Amino acid sequence: MKKISITISILVISLLFIGPAYANHIAGYVYCDVNSNGSFDLSDTPLANVTLTATGTGGTATTTTSSDGSYQFAFAAGVASYTVEIDPATLPAGSSIILPPSNIVLFDGVTGIRELNWLISSQACQTGACWLTAGGVKFDSILGFKAAESGPKFSFGGNTFPGCSSTAGDGGQWNFVDHGMKIHFQGWQVNQVRCGNVAGIPPGSTSPPTPFNYIEFSGWGTIKGIAGNKGPFAPKYYFVARAEDRNEPGNEKALLPDGGAMIDRLFLRVYTSTIDPISSTTYLIGTNVDTSLIGLPVTITGGNLQIHISSCP
Repeated sequence: MKKISITISILVISLLFIGPAYANHIAGYVYCDVNSNGSFDLSDTPLANVTLTATGTGGTATTTTSSDGSYQFAFAAGVASYTVEIDPATLPAGSSIILPPSNIVLFDGVTGIRELNWLISSQACQTGACWLTAGGVKFDSILGFKAAESGPKFSFGGNTFPGCSSTAGDGGQWNFVDHGMKIHFQGWQVNQVRCGNVAGIPPGSTSPPTPFNYIEFSGWGTIKGIAGNKGPFAPKYYFVARAEDRNEPGNEKALLPDGGAMIDRLFLRVYTSTIDPISSTTYLIGTNVDTSLIGLPVTITGGNLQIHISSCP
């Protein structure tokens, strides 16, 4: 047994000195903050083809992240110090660097390996990262029940990106029925989704557990009249929606002592012009905010909004 132990020890020592013994290494990963929580976690996705530059007294080197988001610099011993920075032009459009707090990071040249990871905020990595199933109603009454009303102001139901796929069922189908206006909007195709977390409440949702609590989605559909409403209606409408999965159950019947902060919320804008969606808005659930395409959502009275990620890549 003693002979075997000595042999293993020698082997381990030999492995430690394979490769350049006197080199400074900077290695790490570039991740995209999928759940928008500002910290590294397992749901974050690697970003490939991101260019990083290291500049020091020994010169300048450039490298690009691989498919798993990893990169590495190796310098000869004796380099006093150098800085590392990401080329913003190689990030997805609209990205910002969350971690480290500054794009340019100073590294003091101590022989060994320095791990330096980067976290990027970008809508690009959130697209298609979640899906939604929902159904419910909204009453006008601020009491959260029918009171003297004969029925709900509107009812809704459907799914978007079922199984996180933009091709399954044309990305989903949504139905919004406004009983007062006597119209039925049907979203026939969902072509884009974006996921994230609502500011001011705990991130994620609980049933099923996901790292997100809101989803925004858009597409096109049609409006038809109900209960004798014959229009006229345009042949095609565009829409954008936002669903906030704040609780389980997520409706006003939960009677939560939180001022409504944990009640699910919904926003819908239906419009006819992609050039000027605000002015061409035909139907709106929620409140306009400045010139933003998506405004403030309303709380739902009955039903539930559920975000899923279980089958996402």
